[in-house]
Amino acid sequence: MSESIKKGIIIKGVGGFYTVLSEDGGTCVCKARGLFRKQAITPAVGDRTEYAEQQTPDGKAKTGYLMSILPRKNELIRPACANIDRLFIVIAASKPLPDLLLVDKLLILAEKYGIEPILIINKCDEAEETAVDSIARQYVPAGYRIHRVSAATGEGLDEVRPYLASGVICLAGQSAVGKSSLLNALLPGAGLKVGSLSEKTERGRHTTRHTELIPLPSGGAVLDTPGFSLLDALELEPEEIRLLYPELRGEEENCRFSGCLHITEPGCRVKKELIIDKNTGKTKGIHRERYERYVRLVNEAAEHRRHKYD
Repeated sequence: MSESIKKGIIIKGVGGFYTVLSEDGGTCVCKARGLFRKQAITPAVGDRTEYAEQQTPDGKAKTGYLMSILPRKNELIRPACANIDRLFIVIAASKPLPDLLLVDKLLILAEKYGIEPILIINKCDEAEETAVDSIARQYVPAGYRIHRVSAATGEGLDEVRPYLASGVICLAGQSAVGKSSLLNALLPGAGLKVGSLSEKTERGRHTTRHTELIPLPSGGAVLDTPGFSLLDALELEPEEIRLLYPELRGEEENCRFSGCLHITEPGCRVKKELIIDKNTGKTKGIHRERYERYVRLVNEAAEHRRHKYD
């Protein structure tokens, strides 16, 4: 059995077996070396790796083993994936009702790990324009890119496709917001299984069972990932959360105290001047509803810290 050393990217991992896409376009199913376990390294989809490919004498089978994981740009634990360039945060304009607290948590994660977030409001064909505006208005002051689309009609998809030309894109959001439908509309022929919304519970059935990297002809790749709708409490300090909100960064000099969280501190300019009330056309500051969720996240982080060190 011949053996050759190659480099590639992990596109799927199931049951301890990792499918690697090599630089020459071939694939190989590999196992991880026992050394990884000793070093507490768990290979993840998106990892760039050096591996040994073994080929049978008849050339019909290719197997191998992972030798090393190359340095990661970033890493997410749940779901396990690495080296993400952009995060598509998908929100439904109709059903299910948007979980904007989850959206804020995902934006915080993107900021923390240096991932470019793109907000995509899907199912715009099923909702009034005012409903779509009410979602978008909360994130315009933060400077995030926002796209209004419909996977069903094709509305707005031409503006999203250029993001797929390079890099690794990850999709996140609640179940049944149309992540798989969006991918199928953007990538004809991908053939992803599309979920449906339960009329009884108005909750989505989980149809994506594992994280998988889908290589694109353009050279980019997209991750279809389960688990983001189950995002748990953020393991962040309250002071760190403040720095991960673009609307609040750089406002410290306007407060009396260094490290002001803009919640209960006296003399805080943010609470007086930068909170934007609902339905205004302002583009600077922080939307009141987003600010209220910020306060909730900071308080949760503070509570978690108290219990952690009790």
